[in-house]
Amino acid sequence: MAKVSLNINGRKYALGCDDGEEERLMRLGQKLDDRVNNMANQFGQIGDLRLLVMAGITMLDELEDMDKSVDNEVDKRIGNLRKETTAATQLAERTELKAADSLLDAAMRIERLAERLSDKG
Repeated sequence: MAKVSLNINGRKYALGCDDGEEERLMRLGQKLDDRVNNMANQFGQIGDLRLLVMAGITMLDELEDMDKSVDNEVDKRIGNLRKETTAATQLAERTELKAADSLLDAAMRIERLAERLSDKG
């Protein structure tokens, strides 16, 4: 197990992580530190715990908004795909009917031609 040392709001935190995850954990820790520092600049040094809670809440709020946005986009795309599928199905049905009509017309012509040929023969 790997260990990473994070600096958040001027304090060091040693955390363990899976091997190979060190860079990701350090990047996430830097994002959290940036958020906490932003909160501290806005509200002052109101305590590490409060700043961390506020940073966590704002991050979760943003994540929830993104989830809703993704869900809405997925719903929109599914709706568009359903419309496209319906349109494609209707076009296929019309094409099939036209093809059947053309085959029926061709069969009738062949039948008339066969009758003429048998009458001459």
